[in-house]
Amino acid sequence: MALGFRGNDTWRDMSEYLVHLTSRVAFGRILADGELQASRRFGAARHVKDLDVPQQSVCLSEIPLDYLSRLVERRGEFGVGYDKRAVAMAGGAPVWYLRKDSPVVKELKSLVEKASREDGRPESQDDPVWNLTPYIDFPGPYRDTEYEFEWEQEWRIERLKVHGGEVRFLFAPERHHPETTRLWTSGPPPPIIDTTWPMSQIQEVLADQDL
Repeated sequence: MALGFRGNDTWRDMSEYLVHLTSRVAFGRILADGELQASRRFGAARHVKDLDVPQQSVCLSEIPLDYLSRLVERRGEFGVGYDKRAVAMAGGAPVWYLRKDSPVVKELKSLVEKASREDGRPESQDDPVWNLTPYIDFPGPYRDTEYEFEWEQEWRIERLKVHGGEVRFLFAPERHHPETTRLWTSGPPPPIIDTTWPMSQIQEVLADQDL
């Protein structure tokens, strides 16, 4: 079953897939590198200095394919789609959205403070809290902006391979499908989806590939 969740085609508010959407230029670079590579620090310890445990992450979304339009508007029309279970097995996890003023956040921030020195550097690189912080965000209103991204239903992972069967499908506008096929260099390309297609057409493409 291509759309839906756990074999229930009416559970369209959930998805078996994770997607990474981006610009045309970044998409070409991803296919050339054969890997999604983290470039930015995220999470509750992104401002901690000299931290050896990686806080950089690749971001994916759990938004069902029926509802990608807002994510496309923000991120781009090009991208890759993965089986959610495969990403979890590779070490990915959903982001924990903890509202910035909740008591839970105060407890978590106290753990980060205990693991940090007064100069903002880690007291110990081995503290297990650093393995959790890339997956934790504090949405809410801040002095100069509002950080509200729960709607992206985000997952994070340090890196993901692209070639070799890991990717289940690609995203590109239909006029760019020949170019995308040429850029795919490791055997037959996975199915390519235009996010503007009607759901019936997307369903047909995925079902044809037994996804």
